[in-house]
Amino acid sequence: MTALAEGVAKVHKALGEAQDALEAQEQLIEDLRADGRRGAVAAPPPSAEAPAPRQALAVLTARERQILVLISQGNSNRRVAKALGISEKTVKNHLSAVFMKVGASDRTQAVVMGIRSGIVSIGQPVDDVSHP
Repeated sequence: MTALAEGVAKVHKALGEAQDALEAQEQLIEDLRADGRRGAVAAPPPSAEAPAPRQALAVLTARERQILVLISQGNSNRRVAKALGISEKTVKNHLSAVFMKVGASDRTQAVVMGIRSGIVSIGQPVDDVSHP
């Protein structure tokens, strides 16, 4: 039971961090809009090295999107592997590809990008994930 409570606490912490990141981004956007209304110079366009989240997530394979949704639900690599009938190493490989494609450094960042792009929906049932 303690492991379950710890798992739930970790998920709540990750969701809290994701919410904090979203709020910080919303504040930044609002600040930039306010600067724009005051005639301040706009921020430079994103560099070619860091594609916009929507563009980066558009290049994910169906399986990578599926894994992103499953990890957004708090599933471990082991649980994702079991649910999809693949090895845990394959899940890790897919996650590495997701991180590289979207420029994320960890699971939380990748999930936040998935939420922003519409790939991930909080509370989305596993059955809603399209199978490759």
